[in-house]
Formats: sequence, structure tokens, C-alpha cells
Amino acid sequence: MEEVKEPFEWYGLLWKPKFNKFGYLTVYNSELKNLKLFLRGNELTVVNSLQKFYKGNNYEAFSYTQVVEAFEKLNKLLPFNIYEAAVKKIAVGTVIQEDAEPILNTWISYSNKKAFPMLSRNKMYGLKYFLTEYDVKGYNKTTEVKNHNNINLNSQLFRFEVEVKRIINLNRGKNNIGIYTVEDLINPIKYQKLAHYLIDKYSKIQKKPTINLNETSLKEKRLIATFKDIEVLNSIKKQHPDSYKKDKREYNHLTYKLNDNTFQNSIINKIKQQIQYSINN
Repeated sequence: MEEVKEPFEWYGLLWKPKFNKFGYLTVYNSELKNLKLFLRGNELTVVNSLQKFYKGNNYEAFSYTQVVEAFEKLNKLLPFNIYEAAVKKIAVGTVIQEDAEPILNTWISYSNKKAFPMLSRNKMYGLKYFLTEYDVKGYNKTTEVKNHNNINLNSQLFRFEVEVKRIINLNRGKNNIGIYTVEDLINPIKYQKLAHYLIDKYSKIQKKPTINLNETSLKEKRLIATFKDIEVLNSIKKQHPDSYKKDKREYNHLTYKLNDNTFQNSIINKIKQQIQYSINN
């Protein structure tokens, strides 16, 4: 399109030019509810939460039918066929009714990486793992909504989310989902695969076992303590790989024998139930 240096209206939206420090036009910005729109040359980028666009929040359930309706609505408002648009990044998540703190207190690591605290008003309300192709995070949704939107929710909510930064992560290997365009996001089979992708990522978080220490020996207590400290564990893995493999086998055997999975099973079951609700409705 022809370069314009003043704000202009297009498809019912106000577009504002943005310039770099040298005075050259870099992008046109616009907004559609919560969505941020960026126009560079002939490329239009849309970012932010589809659920918030459709429902105004992302703490209530978001069903497959509503996802389809949200894209239908968006397609009518934007100046291109949204179903043909390329998907560059995607975030998938779900919310369960559960206090976040006991859940997060059990998280140790993900792929041997330590979590970073998510802060709001200088207080931790969640944890986030930064990986190359995606990030994994869990946080107190009740606190986040209160601090960011000044809304008091009546229950304690926990949100688990995976932010895929490189879409190729979903499109290779034996678990290839095949997300290339928006059309893929409303494919029922691929929608289910995305749901299972979310569950798989939660399951891969290394969590503290619930073990009655009175039933363990001194050697076993030391072993448990080692695997709770990711920095110590990574040091052993790097400097003493043979010992690490031996310790890992013993630790896995110990947790299999003594771990009480009641709490973790209840959390994963709630996540599965919420996801299944989204698939079925």
C-alpha cells in the first residue's frame, strides 16, 4: 500500500503510523478490542488472546464451538481471509479451580531447567520455564486478574499454559499436529491433538514426590534431597554422568515404590476434564 504518514481509517479501524528515530515509517498500528494489529507493507499481523477477544477474559471455559465462532467473527472484521493466514506462534492453556500455590510448590524443573518466578506487584504468583521453541508456565489466575484487571473472582483458579514460539515444534516428528494456517486451528482432530499436547507438557514437569520420609533410609533421604535441587543435580549430571545414571535409576525406583500420587493425579485429572469439556462443547 502507499505510504501514509498520518492516521487513517481502513475497514472501520484507526491505523496509526509509527516511525523510527530517523523518521522512517516502520509500521502501522491498530487495535480490535484486545487484539493488536500491525501492518508492514502487505503483511498484517494479529496478536493477543482469541479468548479475550471473544469472551473478554481467559479464566472461563473456552469451548471448541466458541473458538470456531470467534474466528468467524474475526474473519468478518479483518480485511483478508483469516482462515488462510499463517500461524507463526500460538499459546494454548486451560484453567482449573484449584489453589495455585500447592501446585507450584511441587514443581522442580522442566527438561533440567529451573523455573523463573512470575511477579506482580513484587510478589510471585506463578512459575515459567523458558525453552528454545516453547515456554511453559503456571500461575494463580485469581491473583493475575485482580492485579491486572481489578476484578475479584470468587474462587481460586490455576492456569496452565504453553506458549509455542516456533510453530515448527508442532509440525515435526511422530507427534506432528500440522498447524500451518488458522484453518488448521479449527480442524477437530488437530484441536484434540493440541489439547493432548498441553497435557503432555504438564506431565513432563518434574515434580517433588510426596514421600513419607520416616519410611526411608538416610541414603534415600540424601537422594531425594539431591533430586529436589536442580542446580546440584545438573552439576552431578555434567561432572559425574555415570553416578547420575545410577542415582537416577535408584531415585525412579524409590519414587515408584513410595510416592503418594494422590494430589498430582487429582490435578492432572482436573486439567484433562477441563480440556475434554472444551473438545466436546
